[in-house]
Amino acid sequence: MKVFVDPTKCRGHALCVGNAPEAFEFIDLEDRAVVRAGAESQVDAEVFLSAARECPERAIVVMQEAESEVQP
Repeated sequence: MKVFVDPTKCRGHALCVGNAPEAFEFIDLEDRAVVRAGAESQVDAEVFLSAARECPERAIVVMQEAESEVQP
């Protein structure tokens, strides 16, 4: 699984950080969230899918290995 936050869409609402701090962190200087280093292998996929569904900007992209983008 590959997960990333699209920096062109993220507007810094930080709902993902609030709901899943184990998976996301906030970069204050850039006013946006990113996936925590190593989180993809340590956090359950449903956490990322739930965050993607809750993101008002649809900035969180979840992809399965060898597949295209998964719609949350």
